[in-house]
Amino acid sequence: MEVILVILLWLYLFLQLLVLAGFFSERPRARIPAILPPVAVLVPARNEADNMGECLDSLLKLNYPKNLLEIWIGNDASTDQTVKLVQQYEQHYPHVHLYEVTENLGSAKAKGNVLAHLVKQCKADYIFVTDADIEVSPSWIAHLLPFLMQDKVGMVSGTTVVDGKSYFEKWQGLEWMLGNGHIIGLDRLGLKSTAVGNNMAFTREAYLATGGYEQMPFSVTEDFQLFKAIRQGRFNTHNLIETRSLNLSKAQTQLGELLHQRKRWLQGAQGLPWYWLFIFMLQALFYPVLIVLLFVHPVMALKLWVVKVLVQTVFLLLISQRLKLKIHWPTLILFEPYSFIMQFLMLGFYALPIKMDWKERKYSN
Repeated sequence: MEVILVILLWLYLFLQLLVLAGFFSERPRARIPAILPPVAVLVPARNEADNMGECLDSLLKLNYPKNLLEIWIGNDASTDQTVKLVQQYEQHYPHVHLYEVTENLGSAKAKGNVLAHLVKQCKADYIFVTDADIEVSPSWIAHLLPFLMQDKVGMVSGTTVVDGKSYFEKWQGLEWMLGNGHIIGLDRLGLKSTAVGNNMAFTREAYLATGGYEQMPFSVTEDFQLFKAIRQGRFNTHNLIETRSLNLSKAQTQLGELLHQRKRWLQGAQGLPWYWLFIFMLQALFYPVLIVLLFVHPVMALKLWVVKVLVQTVFLLLISQRLKLKIHWPTLILFEPYSFIMQFLMLGFYALPIKMDWKERKYSN
């Protein structure tokens, strides 16, 4: 039994080292096009009055010609002041547009349905997607676009990191950094996973080749659903981790909201390739296996735990260096106990027979 436990833990650690190796591999390059094409930015919004202003302000600061840029906000039955706020921007900025979503297109629901409508409204062949609680980098479009314009590339995704002030919010930021690091590391090794839904771009050609969200089975992780469909259409994809396409997201302020968010991600992850399911299994088993090993061979368990913390810390520091972000050292030191508690809370919450709450709507899938 002891041998099996140790093998499982070492498999987990080997995976982390493999991801690190991928992270260090050659970064993709792309040339800036001589002639810039028209692009569209799509922002689904449901009760986002507290966030929409900062999002729109950041979109207005994009260093891309305004005459080539259209910004579409899709209102998904908001009951707060979202519409009124967007209308104020619409009056002052001709390239900002508000669209009211009043029906479902085909099988599309929620965010996927809003995007399906907005794709039909915009005119550009290069389409960027973000969320209302995001502040985009001024060079977001300028950085992703050259990769998107490469031959047979259908989708490009940048990196998003949670920004916050409290320890709870900063720990979420470290989680996001690690998650993005894994996506990039495995992507460089040829193990494709998903796009980041609040930091992605796709071509109209690739999107239409999938039939659009209205032709896809509904998923609470619409970014992964589209990524998978585009890949199946024989289009290439890129995942990037650079400061120029780094977007900042607001953190979840309540534990319940965070658990529902992670439950949504886990539900959507069920369609990932087998190697990602294997990775999630190793991650889910690490702490339970470590606890059992503590009773069988405590010295070995402590050594393996120390190695895990060291590798994790080095990875976080490397990611923060790549993104030119500062890490709050007390937050980093306390991140391991936070991860330990969150993993067991998440496993327990995921097992509960309750529907996932997303934007004040309940979903069983």
